[in-house]
Amino acid sequence: MKDTAKTIVGKLKYNDDGYYEIHNERGKFNFSKLLDKVYYSPKSYYINLCMMEGCKIIFNEDGGLYKRIDNDGINSYYILGDNLEEKLFNNTEKNLYFIIDTEAVGGKDYGQFYTDC
Repeated sequence: MKDTAKTIVGKLKYNDDGYYEIHNERGKFNFSKLLDKVYYSPKSYYINLCMMEGCKIIFNEDGGLYKRIDNDGINSYYILGDNLEEKLFNNTEKNLYFIIDTEAVGGKDYGQFYTDC
């Protein structure tokens, strides 16, 4: 990971509007909106993402973010052939540790994805 990587720790939730959020002391981090920003970015659709539960690595990929229909007929986000949405869905309600690096957001400020609880 580069020095521009951001670390976000909190409980992963799937809200009623269909968004993945990371809840922590700072508020709610809308992870789905970050992924949308990367996917639709005119700058770059590359993302380096590591998702862990304690010392267990759940997801660790570095590449282009793309969508495709998965085996269940759901339009899901993928990075290098690994189904990110499946990993997110199967790990909701868990306290997770995310390390994220992407040029699509620009700079080091991911504060735009936070809202108050």
